[in-house]
Amino acid sequence: MTSTSRLDELFAPERLRQNWQINTTAVLEPPQVASNLDIHAKYDELQRLIGEKFPDVSRLSGRFEALTETINHTFPLEAVTPPVDAKSKETLVGMLEQLEALLWAMDMARKEVR
Repeated sequence: MTSTSRLDELFAPERLRQNWQINTTAVLEPPQVASNLDIHAKYDELQRLIGEKFPDVSRLSGRFEALTETINHTFPLEAVTPPVDAKSKETLVGMLEQLEALLWAMDMARKEVR
């Protein structure tokens, strides 16, 4: 009878339920900081390319300062960042579109001078 009680103990529902329960672990999202760092790197590359193409880029320094401030605010490099809201994204997109229009005008003026 000892072996039967031992089997009953091994296959007891309470004991088996421990194995049935699924341990869930939270899926970790990639850190927002890495994504924000990528955005900053792309913005730095954009500034570099614009500087190479337009020797008179200093005329846009005010635009770049405002854009840099907005990017730093919208996509901070701190460890804990709140989600980016739609209004901040719209502001940033609007600023980039203005920069694009100014660069286009500068390019057209440069071509006319030649």
